[in-house]
Amino acid sequence: MLDCITDDDVGRKLRVAGRMLMYDPSTALVLLSLSSYGLLVDVSLVIDPDAVLSTVKWSGTLDPNVNCNWIHERQAWVWVMGWLERSEQDLPIPELPPYTSPPDVDPSIVLKALNVTPARDLDVVGLRSALAAMGELSPTTYPVS
Repeated sequence: MLDCITDDDVGRKLRVAGRMLMYDPSTALVLLSLSSYGLLVDVSLVIDPDAVLSTVKWSGTLDPNVNCNWIHERQAWVWVMGWLERSEQDLPIPELPPYTSPPDVDPSIVLKALNVTPARDLDVVGLRSALAAMGELSPTTYPVS
């Protein structure tokens, strides 16, 4: 969950879920949010800029196997998997509409997305309880031969 990300997670591969508040095509940054927490996500590796900006679906050289429709759906739930990195300079936070309250975002931390998938029917309460239950279990140890 976004509210559990700490500085210790920098350099790790993470899978997080959140609402996509804004996408900035000039920087390929997405602002992901969960309650009052936010995270910048660099989606430059997973989107086709031509597909995002195109008004004609799958024209020209666009790959029909790549679904970038989530990029147009504000407030949509998405799963993002990628590497959490610290930027040397603070990254620009995409500008939100005036009616949206901004989440708490660290502009020096970015998730470099390897995969973004829509999560339309994500049960956040169920996910939280499952993660809490996993934290209460002792890790499974496997015999090493």
